[in-house]
Amino acid sequence: MRAPGSGTSRRDRSVATAVVAIAVSLLVSCSGKSSSQPRRPLDTSVAPGSSVVSDDAEGFAVSFPTTWVKLPTDIGSFDAAAGSVKASAPPSAASAVATGLLQLKSVVREGAALAAIDPTTGATANLVTLGAQGQKPSEVAIGAANQLIGNGATEVTRQNVTVDGVTAVRQRFKTPFPGDAGPVSLSESQLYAVRRGQVFILTLAGESPDLDAIAGSLKLA
Repeated sequence: MRAPGSGTSRRDRSVATAVVAIAVSLLVSCSGKSSSQPRRPLDTSVAPGSSVVSDDAEGFAVSFPTTWVKLPTDIGSFDAAAGSVKASAPPSAASAVATGLLQLKSVVREGAALAAIDPTTGATANLVTLGAQGQKPSEVAIGAANQLIGNGATEVTRQNVTVDGVTAVRQRFKTPFPGDAGPVSLSESQLYAVRRGQVFILTLAGESPDLDAIAGSLKLA
């Protein structure tokens, strides 16, 4: 298996190498099965006050409030963009924004398909896509929970949800993270959906009233 950044697409990597946004490895077993689900039109419609980030090749679209900032997903361009966000953050949110940017950099380094931050609260969202290898969302969630707990996560809960008409799982937890001003306990949730043989993992972190709407906006081709 090639390392991230070696030229392989995100779609070629298995769930065994997934990276969650808290900079820990998500390791789950693979069954080796594939999917024959047909592709469907990708819904990129825009709600009032929102903008859409979509990737037709990866097959997803996510809506964000226009106040959020989409960051580059190539590590070479990330630092400059992150520096601009950090410089413009209000003093009351400076520490949270710095922590959010540090968190996003960790997942961008590993090949995230999407990274965004709320510059007023430091809340973040990122998405990775990986080969499902025949796993169901519940199996991905259980494997993720085991790794999260092993890396210090607490208060792990999960619920069955639906994403764009697809059965999914949303898992909530708190994780220790080395923030800019010292260790912090991040409130996070991950949405796991499987479509056309791919796992879509949308990670939401921090405190923002926008997070549930972002989770509900995920569309899959």
